[in-house]
Amino acid sequence: MTSKYEPSITDFITLGFSITAKISPDGDKVAFITVKPDWNKNQYERLCFVHVIKEDKTYQLTRSGSVSQMDWINNDSLAILKHSINDKESGNQIYVFDSLIGEPWKVTSHKKGIQNFKIFAQGLLYLAKDPERQDKKKRKDKFGSYVYFEHEKSASALYYVDLEKMLAYQKEKKNKTEDETKDLVKPIIEISKLLDDPLSIMSYIPSKQNDSIYLNCKIRDDLVYFTETSNYRIKIDPEKAMESYLTKEKEKKNKKKEDKEEKEEKKEKEDLSYLGLIQKIAFPKETFITDVSPNGGKLLLYMKERDMMFYTQGDYWILDLKKWNDLLDSEEIAEKFKKITGKLDHSLFGGKWVKDGIVLSYADGTKAKIAIVTETGKITELNLEGYIHRIYSVFDVNQSGYLCFFGNTAKKLTELFVTRKSIKESNLELKQITNYNDEVETWDFGTVETIKWKSKDGTEIEGVLRKPSDFDPQKKYPLAFIIHGGPQSFDPESLLEYGEILYYPSVQFVNKGILTLKVNYRGSIGKGQTFLELNKDNLGVGDLWDIESAIDYLDKKGIINTDKVGCMGWSQGGYISAFVGIHSKRFTAVSVGAGIADWYTYHISNDIPMFTTHYLSGSPFRDRELYEKTAPISKIKEAQTPTLIQHGEVDLRVPVANAKELYRGLKEMNIHVELFIFPGMGHPITKPRENRAIMHQNLNWFSHYLIGEELDLLDEKSEEEEEN
Repeated sequence: MTSKYEPSITDFITLGFSITAKISPDGDKVAFITVKPDWNKNQYERLCFVHVIKEDKTYQLTRSGSVSQMDWINNDSLAILKHSINDKESGNQIYVFDSLIGEPWKVTSHKKGIQNFKIFAQGLLYLAKDPERQDKKKRKDKFGSYVYFEHEKSASALYYVDLEKMLAYQKEKKNKTEDETKDLVKPIIEISKLLDDPLSIMSYIPSKQNDSIYLNCKIRDDLVYFTETSNYRIKIDPEKAMESYLTKEKEKKNKKKEDKEEKEEKKEKEDLSYLGLIQKIAFPKETFITDVSPNGGKLLLYMKERDMMFYTQGDYWILDLKKWNDLLDSEEIAEKFKKITGKLDHSLFGGKWVKDGIVLSYADGTKAKIAIVTETGKITELNLEGYIHRIYSVFDVNQSGYLCFFGNTAKKLTELFVTRKSIKESNLELKQITNYNDEVETWDFGTVETIKWKSKDGTEIEGVLRKPSDFDPQKKYPLAFIIHGGPQSFDPESLLEYGEILYYPSVQFVNKGILTLKVNYRGSIGKGQTFLELNKDNLGVGDLWDIESAIDYLDKKGIINTDKVGCMGWSQGGYISAFVGIHSKRFTAVSVGAGIADWYTYHISNDIPMFTTHYLSGSPFRDRELYEKTAPISKIKEAQTPTLIQHGEVDLRVPVANAKELYRGLKEMNIHVELFIFPGMGHPITKPRENRAIMHQNLNWFSHYLIGEELDLLDEKSEEEEEN
């Protein structure tokens, strides 16, 4: 029997993966983005591909740059949001492929780029920063540069561009001199001018009748204002609004030409009535409009009914606009919401309203599912033929009910699938679009399975165990825990997740004879509201129960060496790794990726200080008892576990001070500790060489401490071999 190939870290990163897919209105095409590393430029390129189902062929649409979004204008034309890597200043801009032929035409040239876009009427809505408000030129000229911490007004703006008129504008511009082009007016209108105050626009939802736009806003961009939300409806006739705008702007330019000396002493308030009517909706705080019904008469809302805590699950609700339109500006409107997901005790994702119902996804144990929910609350799980929906790669469904999603199993890598029948059918007839599994047919991934055990307090915990292909139940193996972030996340029973390509080399571990276990600890999604808040006021402590009880469970099965146990994770997983490494004597080594060392340090320096006040019941300025009890650093004098620390230099979510505090403390206690800081990196690590470094460091660290290999975190031995 021929042994399988044991893939390297570089093999995994080079393999790449697909994210984000959009299915055409007729269901015959699917566009998707593939992420591949460019090792020479040390960057990931996100390239767009289109698969034509009738031809059963995939075509590459873009050849360079980074595509972050795409959507179908019609069955044959695709709009994409692309960043040209050679033009760092321009940021993301919108391009359109007409008939999917030839080069795309560039629709926008918005200063510093665009955040996202949506199809609307004869063109596109797009969200971006208003250049004048963003630059703050007047302030800079007078006072230089500064940031008014957590009080800067948002520069968020929503624009509408008419595609046909933009094509005409660009054509006319080519035939005019530089001076003559100054008289032309771009067919782009800023719709957000209708807002009385410069709010931070979080999302916008156009009606399918192209007569309304709904806004979800908060008062500032800073995340500390995440509960200070407001909702608006803009009633608009986009064609009429554009014609009125173009007429008004041409009149202004003509007036200036007629009297060049004229200076306006006092600016009159601009008449914006041509844009339509804006209405503030009296929804409760942190209520989000997520979609509009196909007939435009109802809204799909997402709201947390109980409270607005981080760990509280939300539900989807329906509001009948035709029935309750007169109450939109009254606080009584919340009483008219109709909950439709009360039977689903899960964290919900998606929420797309098509003619056959409302489609959403959710984690359930170590699986992830897609379901249809009716207006009466009837839930029908879709038959995905044994595949687990990759919940963080958003599915897409068109109005005809054709679905595309990313799915995997315990034996297959994630692939893109599209249905050949509507979601209302029991047999969806899945068609696989990508073929990553063909490339790795000879690779040895070990085996993956879900296991369950009881924690110290009797709570059932689930995890995903990876074992070597030649696993021997009579042998005692070293064990390495890989802990997910969040905590509101989960690890599915899949052959390979992105984190195992970019951060933690689980496959390389098992091929060296080290078992890996990914734990869905208390606070993870997939097991309901009660489980989700089991770590409230119990961070770290309860997590340690869940992890140590897994050691006991596997020890009773006789398959692990309890003297060789490691733990690693990123973000919340990094915090848990730091906690178990200091608060327990049962770990041989740990790796802390972007982890919290001290909740007080974290609270005063991160961009979401509410996380600690929610999970630890208050402010550390009033009571630090829980902050100290649940902080890794609180037992630093008892530390004995060798610790590898990895952190992004400009991480705002978990500032690098946490890494330095942990490093200094362990050094003081004479514990073997190594700290690697990655310049220019934030909370995620987003460059291939740096991802390779993180993977190598983790592989070498645990190979040294769990199976006795030489410690070579800098890979100096490999460099010497290359030189020779």
